[in-house]
Amino acid sequence: MPRIVPTTPAALRACGVTACSHLYELAADIRAPRLLRTWITARLAGWHLHGLSDDLTLIATELATNAVRHGGTPARITLALRNPGTGPRVVRLEVEDSGPGFDPRSRTHPVRVESCTGRGLLLVDTLSSAWGARPTVTGQLVWAELSA
Repeated sequence: MPRIVPTTPAALRACGVTACSHLYELAADIRAPRLLRTWITARLAGWHLHGLSDDLTLIATELATNAVRHGGTPARITLALRNPGTGPRVVRLEVEDSGPGFDPRSRTHPVRVESCTGRGLLLVDTLSSAWGARPTVTGQLVWAELSA
């Protein structure tokens, strides 16, 4: 069962997040990413951004599956709404795990059409307005953004 960080105002301040930022602890279980889709759909509904649900849940599933499959550790998911009151709104998804990480520029071979694997980051690249990866103290953080 995922651990969802409480979203009361006091708990949010203690976590250093706001009502426009939510945290989700993903278990190191290959079945866990499907639970993430429901959580993301509910967060987007709370922000009245239903139209992003299909793309963002697919992106989240791909990144969470990679974290669980290749990292082999629990992952921390952050979903944040940027510029909620002013300017163009952007939803940012971050998936952080303590696995070995990867360099997204190192993918030199094309994904074969008949392949059942290897398309995840291609989907993330296609559906997001921006994405990337960076090392952290304990592993790696992969992020993707969608314009609202």
